[in-house]
Amino acid sequence: MAKERNTKSENSILSIFTKEYKYEGLLLLFLSLVAILLGTMVIMGENSVDGRPLTIRKEVFLIGEYPLVFAWILVILGVMSLILAVWPFLKPSVSELRRVSWAKKGELLQNTATVFAFIVIMAAFFLLSDYLLGFLLRFFEWAAGKMPL
Repeated sequence: MAKERNTKSENSILSIFTKEYKYEGLLLLFLSLVAILLGTMVIMGENSVDGRPLTIRKEVFLIGEYPLVFAWILVILGVMSLILAVWPFLKPSVSELRRVSWAKKGELLQNTATVFAFIVIMAAFFLLSDYLLGFLLRFFEWAAGKMPL
């Protein structure tokens, strides 16, 4: 009976950790960004001359003696959490990229030349439009100066 209750409680604890919650990815993303931000603020505070951004007092247990070590651990954990938060969104993309049919070298060069030619033509068009509109504006200013009030 005691063994059944112990197994049952272990299963319920395991089910809490294995269950996926609706916003756990967003929460992990937010917490990872906060950890990275706080870690970099401590690093900047300890490396600055006046210690303005964020410093840890020497009286704080264990962290106060090694603030830079704590800050780097915080940044590393934040980056790892960021990767864990973003990975479920990137994982389907990796399998999708394997199915993409990439362009051959000749196609790629031809498409690149087409895009480059289009950019040159559009740049020339906007340059000419700017020049003509500027000329037209100067003409109207000149004509307005010649008119009597």
